[in-house]
Amino acid sequence: MGFRRSLTLFLAFAAPLCSAADESALAVQQRIKAAFLYKFAAYVEWPARVFSQPDTPIVIGVAGSEAIAHELEQVAVGRTIAGRPVTVRRLARGDSVGECCQILFIGAGERGRTAELLAGAQGHPVLTVTEVDAQHPKGSVINFLASEDRIRFDISREAAERNGLQLGSQLLRVARQVASQ
Repeated sequence: MGFRRSLTLFLAFAAPLCSAADESALAVQQRIKAAFLYKFAAYVEWPARVFSQPDTPIVIGVAGSEAIAHELEQVAVGRTIAGRPVTVRRLARGDSVGECCQILFIGAGERGRTAELLAGAQGHPVLTVTEVDAQHPKGSVINFLASEDRIRFDISREAAERNGLQLGSQLLRVARQVASQ
């Protein structure tokens, strides 16, 4: 099943199920962002040197959002992407972000350190994902934003290329906006 189709099915069913469970809008957004983060891994090509073994896990590092880290753990449990297990790592202050993960999510709880964390990942094969409703942060490959009561994302091709990542055309097609700069 393609990214767009699986994503469309997820979004079509997620909102009604979450409403029925009486979850807050914030909880629904966190669940959707966690699902996106998990799905992104299937549409990114990392340099071969990133994975030393065929079963080396894809590590998703989370800074500034305990709720999204928890949701990601629920999404990833027992699942693989391209034959690789997926693990979630909560990042603490002082952790080196350049080599600790393949995907780095910087939540709103780290808003004051977003630029610092992005700088630490720059030039490393890390898919950086932020959640800023204003301007796309420099160095962030993907940025979540709320638009028309939905979670959308923008992509910076330049940031992806700087980090040595190839993004699949299916991922680029479902982005709200793709910037080459």
